[in-house]
Amino acid sequence: MYDIIKCRADAARHGFTAFYSPEQFRGRVLEVANLEAAAAHKNRKSLILLRDYAYDEGAVKIIAEKKQLCFLIDLGRLMRTRDIQRAVLLSKMRNFLGLCVRFNAFYTFASFAENETQVRSADELIAIAGLLGLNPGQAKFALKMLPHYI
Repeated sequence: MYDIIKCRADAARHGFTAFYSPEQFRGRVLEVANLEAAAAHKNRKSLILLRDYAYDEGAVKIIAEKKQLCFLIDLGRLMRTRDIQRAVLLSKMRNFLGLCVRFNAFYTFASFAENETQVRSADELIAIAGLLGLNPGQAKFALKMLPHYI
C-alpha cells in the first residue's frame, strides 16, 4: 500500500510499503476543476485530482471506459476541513466513489500529510474509505494503485 505525503516518515511504521512525495508525480497529476474537465484528458495515463466531486455519471462512464485515468482522492482535504464543509465534502466524495465503483473507474487515495503527526496509518485510510462507502478490499486495492502511475 502506498501514500503521497509532503514530509519524511517511515512507511513501514505506518503500515505502508512506501511513501511517495508530490515531486515524484510531477507531470503525472492533473488538477482539474470538475469531471467535465477531467473527461478532456481521458486518453492520457495520469492521475486526476478533482477540486469538485460533483455528480456526473456521463463523465465518469467515459473516463472508466478508456481505463487510462485514475482519480486521486485527497483524503487530507477531508481531514483538514471542519463542520458543514466536511459534511458536504464527505457526501460528495461518497457519491463520487459510488459512481467510480459502479462504472469500474480507477481511483486511489493520498493523504498529502504535511508533517509526521498528520501521517495516518494504512488501516486509518482504509477506515476513512469505509466512511466513503467502500469495503476494505476496495480500499486496499485503491491504496495499491499509485505505483502504476509513476
